Amino acid sequence: RDAGARPCDRTLRRAETREERQTVCGRRAEKQAPATAPRRQQPYSKKPPRVKFRVPTPSARGQRLCRIHATMFQDPATLGITGVMCITATIVSMYQIFTHLAHYTQPAHQRYIIRILFMVPVYAVCSWISLLDRNAGIYLDTVRDCYESWVIYNFLALCLAYVGGAGNVANRADGREMLPSWGHGTCCLPPLAVDGGYVKACKRGALQFVIIKPILAALTLTLVWANVYGDQEFKPNVAYPYVAFIYNVSYTVALYALLLFYLGARDLLEPFQPLLKFVLVKSVIFLTFWQSIMCAVLVSNGDLPSGEDGRALQNVLICCEMIVASLMMLRAFPASVYVADGGIGALGVFRGAAHALSVGDVVNDTVHQFAPTYQEYVLHGSEGGAPRKIKMKTHVMMGREMLDNRIKNKGGRG
Repeated sequence: RDAGARPCDRTLRRAETREERQTVCGRRAEKQAPATAPRRQQPYSKKPPRVKFRVPTPSARGQRLCRIHATMFQDPATLGITGVMCITATIVSMYQIFTHLAHYTQPAHQRYIIRILFMVPVYAVCSWISLLDRNAGIYLDTVRDCYESWVIYNFLALCLAYVGGAGNVANRADGREMLPSWGHGTCCLPPLAVDGGYVKACKRGALQFVIIKPILAALTLTLVWANVYGDQEFKPNVAYPYVAFIYNVSYTVALYALLLFYLGARDLLEPFQPLLKFVLVKSVIFLTFWQSIMCAVLVSNGDLPSGEDGRALQNVLICCEMIVASLMMLRAFPASVYVADGGIGALGVFRGAAHALSVGDVVNDTVHQFAPTYQEYVLHGSEGGAPRKIKMKTHVMMGREMLDNRIKNKGGRG
């Protein structure tokens, strides 16, 4: 059977081992291959080991940071603690407001005090609800920031009510001037005479923030809806840094106007302990502003994942600060000094609340300060009487001074 077979085939059949058969086959392939063809290499007898690729996993610290970022300030513990602080601060402030309304004996002073006291509930409630619903955070923060400008104006109006109005400040100053000073921040200004123009400039400085802040709030919401705002991001292609710059300039001018008025009327304000009131109001507004800038920087540096987390951090800080502010308000604006012998004030709780929350005085004052047709001040009576135009050098008693004069006259008659 092997007579007609080729020699290599007979040799292959006679090969007893596997190695010999592989050798014979290799020789046969070399003989059958063309001379120009490259030599084929022997295949490996064993397959190469398979390489297993592992997906890199974050470290324990990275996993912990991812969990923190995923639930930042949304865990039950944070929401519970901030909620307790928010409710406590609101209860303390509402009790103080009700006490003022129950003894609403000096509307010229207490209407501004009540508006300032509402700052704590507005700040606390808006911040806590923003933590619960982040989608509504941008809108509630806008309401809170607008109320900030309202507080600045009302604090200046309260100081004016304390001293008896702008005419009384100019009359009592008696030609006194504010000299340049590094400590007071007036080193770059010329000597300023404390007169009617000085007081009017201070009021304009505070009122411009009341006007600009709602405009910026409406612009912010429009930019958010257009997806070009870039919340808490310092980038040239978003609107946030430009809006923040305008807000910073307006805010600084308003606070500087408060400082100038305090320095000019410090002697007249001394009986009312203005320093604690001034430091408290300015500290709350100052902290909330610079906290927002700090959170924006953290977002831009990548320390916080998004602008929502930056706002959440600010809201947590505000909830913690408001409980301290509510306790300080009890000492700065006590209602005990307005308690009359009859107990309930002349207007009552509901009428007093309506009088305090009315914004008619702010609208009239804004028109008066910025309208070019007015060349002299309009004096608003403390008892709700008709306004009267007065000369700057005429001394007209208002507020506390009027009440002291009435008590003095009654004592003389007795």
